[in-house]
Amino acid sequence: MFQPFKDFRLVAVLTLAVIFQPAGQLIFVPTGTFDAQALEAREKKEKPKGRRSQVLSKRAFAIVEDAQNRLAEEDYVGALSLLQQIRDGAKFSAYEKAVALQTEGFVHADQGNYTKTIQAFENAANSGDLPTRVVSDLIYNLAQLNLAEGRSARALDYITRWFATVEGEPTADAYGLKAQIHLVMGDLAAAEQTVRKALSKVEEPRQNWTRLLLSVLLQQERYGEARPILEDAALRWPGEKAFWQQLTAVYYEVKQEELAFVTQQIMHRQNMLKTSKELSSMAQLYLYHDIPIKAARVLQNGFDDGSIEKTEKNYELLAQAYMHAREWDKAIKPLTAAAEKSDKGRFYEQLGQSYLQDEKWRDAEQAFVKALEKGGLRDAANTWLLLGITRTRVEKWDAAIAAFRKAGDDDETARDAFRWIRSIERQLAAQKRG
Repeated sequence: MFQPFKDFRLVAVLTLAVIFQPAGQLIFVPTGTFDAQALEAREKKEKPKGRRSQVLSKRAFAIVEDAQNRLAEEDYVGALSLLQQIRDGAKFSAYEKAVALQTEGFVHADQGNYTKTIQAFENAANSGDLPTRVVSDLIYNLAQLNLAEGRSARALDYITRWFATVEGEPTADAYGLKAQIHLVMGDLAAAEQTVRKALSKVEEPRQNWTRLLLSVLLQQERYGEARPILEDAALRWPGEKAFWQQLTAVYYEVKQEELAFVTQQIMHRQNMLKTSKELSSMAQLYLYHDIPIKAARVLQNGFDDGSIEKTEKNYELLAQAYMHAREWDKAIKPLTAAAEKSDKGRFYEQLGQSYLQDEKWRDAEQAFVKALEKGGLRDAANTWLLLGITRTRVEKWDAAIAAFRKAGDDDETARDAFRWIRSIERQLAAQKRG
């Protein structure tokens, strides 16, 4: 089933600005740098009067730049040590300390320590010393981080706060994130509403949002609505096994068994079925749909390359496939293997019947004897009857009569058993007269 949150990605914080005079404006973010002239024009347009103090001094800029370089080189201890100089330094402004704290958050994030990242971002966002746009991006990141850490209620608080303060129409990604949070919290109605909003804002559907919407629909058993979405998803992302699996399940739910079978054949042709269970299930489907030779091919290939476990059940399935295909001689080997693994006699009984089809009377006799010795047969009387028949073929008259008498103990087989006995007695009497 779809996992609503798998990949974590921090948004780029465009306004982690470090400025010194007169060299101009540089922007440092975890993923690289942006166009300095474009951002400078944007900040001049947006910056309120009296906020010229929100620039980094030359000294603070140099330290942050060095920390960024160390972060890129994965020298986390060095980066944190440099940023601590700003946070502990008496000559640095509140804005510079907030920038250092924010940058520490990215250092922790790069190490995968989201707990410390959350702490750093929260302190930076709540400091009151960062521009509004920076705080907005931090709040968005905090929603992602808390979701990644399993704090869905906190994540919802942050994304709700972000939606309430963001300028302009929220992005599709923001609606997608909010939908993920709603889904994790079990609010399926809100998850559906927001993920549909996210999908409406992009030209081509995104796979993760499609999965999310399908999760909502399938949890509510809205299979008819899920069907066209899954059909489109399977064609749009043909290599994604999960969509084909879900589509198969939906076809079964809406009573489209043939389409479900076709879907599973597509998965098999695309080598999506890897496990022993998946492959043996595919073989069972071929048998169910009366294509035994393909069932046998799947199983035999799986035994040969080791992808299917050589269990009693799978040997039995292969034997059944060959028998349904009337390949009696090919059924003997898997039946023998199944019989040797089983603590009951039913496989030896099937083996005997297979030998009967090929008129291998002595082999059939031995198989039926072993079946009766192991026991656990559903219809032992019928096995005694078959044993008697095989013994007549090799003219073991006394042994045949003994087998028929055992079969005669059961009302269902008594009539046939005694008819065979009378036939043998007449034949023996005729031989004496002759």
